[in-house]
Amino acid sequence: MARTLTSLAGALGWRTDLIRGPDFTPEAADARSMIVVATQGHDDEDVLERAVAARPAYLGLVGSRRRGATVLGYLADRGVPRDQLDRVRVPAGLDLGPTTHQEIAVAILAELVQLRASGALAGPYERRPATESARQAGPEGGRPAARPTLVTDPVCGMAVSADSSRPVRYEGADYYFCCAGCRQAFEQDPDAYLKKETRC
Repeated sequence: MARTLTSLAGALGWRTDLIRGPDFTPEAADARSMIVVATQGHDDEDVLERAVAARPAYLGLVGSRRRGATVLGYLADRGVPRDQLDRVRVPAGLDLGPTTHQEIAVAILAELVQLRASGALAGPYERRPATESARQAGPEGGRPAARPTLVTDPVCGMAVSADSSRPVRYEGADYYFCCAGCRQAFEQDPDAYLKKETRC
């Protein structure tokens, strides 16, 4: 998704930077930047907190509204100002419902073009989007690694890798989470989420 977005934005003549989550710093962006966080559960909170600190013209998080609410709630609990968190768009892009990764990239670019056309992003930053993504390639930067085993986060419903998340064991079963916020919510009241999961 991030590579497609970078390519599409480049075709419009926009400057694009594809940065791994661990490498992103607030200094990598400024008030003219458009940042899309597509870390897919890998340190979402830390990367988003750093992106918020850059105070960009646009900041979007790729993910569902439920997952976004969990991440933003976690950051609010850590003291990130609410007015800054209110500027984060979740999901990033036009909400088209379930789509492919490539279609998500198109939806994000469409939203950025729409905002610019409406004047919401007019100004000196309009040709300088910064795109952030984590772990898109394999360990050597070549082909992506083999797909890990996916399980469902019981809090937000996101598919997460069972290989990259330390599980919480509850009543003999292991549960995995996309982020620290979902993990914390589950630990506070596991039965609330397991009942919801059972009803589905």
